Amino acid sequence: MQTDTGLNTGYFICDRRGNFLSANETLFSLAGYGEDELLELNLLDLMAKEDQQKFLDQFTDSEGTTRFSYKTKIVSKTGETKPVEFKMNAIVDESDRTHVIGFRGHVVYLPDEKSPAIAPQDSVDQNRMVAELVDIIHLGYNEPLGVLLKRIAETICQVFGFNRSTIALLNRRKRAFVKQAMVGYSSVHGGSLEQRALEVPQEVIDRIFSDRYKIKVIYHNQDQRDTKAYLSPGMPERRTEKRHPEEEWHKRDLILLNLMDRKGKTFGYISLDDPMEQSYPTRSTFHNLELFSSMISVTIENYYRFSNLERRNRRLKQVLVNSNIFKLYLSLSELLKEVVWSVKFTLDFNLVSLVLISKKTGMLETKAVACDDKIKLLQIRELKYDLKEFSDLLKERYREGKSYFIRDEEAVLHHLKRVYYGSRIHDRIHETWPVWGVILVPIKSRDGKIIGFILVDDPAEGSVPNRDTLSILEIMANQIAVAIDNRVMYVQAREKNQPVEPPRTQPAETKFYEEKEDYSGGGLRKLVEKFLR
Repeated sequence: MQTDTGLNTGYFICDRRGNFLSANETLFSLAGYGEDELLELNLLDLMAKEDQQKFLDQFTDSEGTTRFSYKTKIVSKTGETKPVEFKMNAIVDESDRTHVIGFRGHVVYLPDEKSPAIAPQDSVDQNRMVAELVDIIHLGYNEPLGVLLKRIAETICQVFGFNRSTIALLNRRKRAFVKQAMVGYSSVHGGSLEQRALEVPQEVIDRIFSDRYKIKVIYHNQDQRDTKAYLSPGMPERRTEKRHPEEEWHKRDLILLNLMDRKGKTFGYISLDDPMEQSYPTRSTFHNLELFSSMISVTIENYYRFSNLERRNRRLKQVLVNSNIFKLYLSLSELLKEVVWSVKFTLDFNLVSLVLISKKTGMLETKAVACDDKIKLLQIRELKYDLKEFSDLLKERYREGKSYFIRDEEAVLHHLKRVYYGSRIHDRIHETWPVWGVILVPIKSRDGKIIGFILVDDPAEGSVPNRDTLSILEIMANQIAVAIDNRVMYVQAREKNQPVEPPRTQPAETKFYEEKEDYSGGGLRKLVEKFLR
């Protein structure tokens, strides 16, 4: 590329279609764009609309010559107009001098020529946009997520002048983006929105937003092009298609805004189509859409963060409510059953099982199960585990605090997985939760010996639980151990006060005391010390 010999001269090279291939700093300054931005544009993108057709007409008339000159006005990124003169020389193929492969030229700034400035054609009021977002942020945390998203969809339509918008969020379990809010769509075709399966496969959106695109425009009559090799992901409105003239915007053309978390991963998108009459998106509109997308991403992320804190507080309250497991009128079976269902509803696991060591059989026996499928519940309720094989799960690489997060395939858990998942287990490969994932939380007696485990699987959101969830599970495990000990001491006290002659029918309390002997006798200690120490 030529060196810059004048402060007011910008040099460039473009292909035969006018797309920039390289330019110098002066042209960047004149146009107000960075290098990555300018190299995504065309010569026509720098000109006022009224000059574009004149430039093309004159350029067509001069075809066949090696030199071309044209006076026009550059419209910078901020909307400022600057009078310039384009001077271009054709670059021809060495093997065929009649074949033009590009142009080398320069832009001369003409500061002495006065021309009226053209105001940027942008109907977006940024002050209004920010004010609307502030209201959404302040009021949104006290509303359900659906109401918040509906307000966002309505706001983006009003601010940017569109009739229809959609907000969809990623459901990792389904591996699809589920549409949560829709504005401007009638329910004439296909029934009401609530009755229709409004989902978009995750791989479709991931392909559209490859390289972390922030905004994509999808024209109804053009194919997408793979532009990973030459488009920078740091720029908004990276077009993989030829830009239409603004006044030719079609109702079926679609704008997609990428909603990304702090790690740059897409968790949702906003779609816009059908612009209002005389309201067409301009380049400035897309820059404002980029700002809107970033702020909405932060808003939704913060909503989830506050929701998680609120959920954690509710769970801690539920743990306190579950202190009724210490009520002595409950039988042991009733107590354990109430515990597993409390864990299921409190921590959003779809499968919760409680296993205890049996002195009689020397195995881990399932004593209680919480599962929505009653048939699977009964089948899992009959499962028993070899104590030695189960002890092999307590490996240091699985340890998470006082719990164990099993991530790899283990033979001792095969039967449980097959009963619960059936053939669906092979469909879960791409989920965040591992295919063979299970969390084990030890239940320990007063002398610190393991007497059983809480086993949880299949989290409702399909994602790995955080440390808070594990802490609450450990609290629940401790409550179970205390409740069992209290039950034993209560039955022992009742035994001492009974008459010498035993009653004709054995009281329920004695029955469960005998059951408890499986977990408190010396045989238990030998088993635990041998296998689970």
